[in-house]
Amino acid sequence: MAGNLTLDGGIHYYEMSGQMKVLLDRLNPLYKADYKFRDIYMIATAAENEESAFEKAYNGLQGWVDCFEKAALKGIVTGMGIGDANDAVNHTDVMKKAYALGNRLE
Repeated sequence: MAGNLTLDGGIHYYEMSGQMKVLLDRLNPLYKADYKFRDIYMIATAAENEESAFEKAYNGLQGWVDCFEKAALKGIVTGMGIGDANDAVNHTDVMKKAYALGNRLE
């Protein structure tokens, strides 16, 4: 059975967080394993109000996914203008997109 992997985090200085980079590094041993994840998604927030704020983080994740032949990066849900703790609840459009993504996953 194929699995989904959804990574979420904040964008820091137009790049993924250090914690997400560490997580990806720690997952490198899976490269030679019989990993089960196939479809990978990213949910990210940024204080900036421009889609371009997410490009480097998305491309960085794409570089990691490219190393796993059976997996594919399927999409991203972006939350622009979210810079403070608990601010995401004020962005119902983003919350609806993330909810819709979760409903599509098997």
